[in-house]
Amino acid sequence: MNAAHGARLGWIARRALLGLRWPGMAGVVMAAAALVIALGAGRPMLERLQSLEREARTLGARSASTGAEASPRTPHGQLSNFYAFFPPPSALPDLLSRMQRAARDNGLTLPRGEYRLVRDPAFALARYQITYPVQGAYAQVRGFVNDVLDGVPAAALEEMTLERDDVSQGVLEARVRFSLYLGTQP
Repeated sequence: MNAAHGARLGWIARRALLGLRWPGMAGVVMAAAALVIALGAGRPMLERLQSLEREARTLGARSASTGAEASPRTPHGQLSNFYAFFPPPSALPDLLSRMQRAARDNGLTLPRGEYRLVRDPAFALARYQITYPVQGAYAQVRGFVNDVLDGVPAAALEEMTLERDDVSQGVLEARVRFSLYLGTQP
């Protein structure tokens, strides 16, 4: 493209912009801003989409390695896939050590706990109820609960009670009850 042609295109663009007046100029500016925002917001969304695709592939590989059907067509097949994701009872020591590590990482100690195995013959999962009394700041207790729920997918928070005797001290007496759901097949 030669200089004369470039100058002519520049003149045409300026003339078109001047012909828009202020409402048209505002529209052009808003369209440009929308484009910049869309491109800026698009990157995190694209990264999230890629992360979810990786997670879906990982879950697909897990179900294939456990012998579950790749695409269950029957309700029985779907139920089998559901139960295949729960850890076996032999994984219990590892799950408990993850819970201990979560407490330690948040500056809490678990000096004792109540452990109770609940089996319902009509239910294909075993439920292991664990109750921990803990003392610490609210942020520590909340961090512990969050870390357990993130690090132990088979865990569910059943109950959390918080008590504070003296408001000025900032130390909570907490009682946290989790349930670990385990597959009943060995």
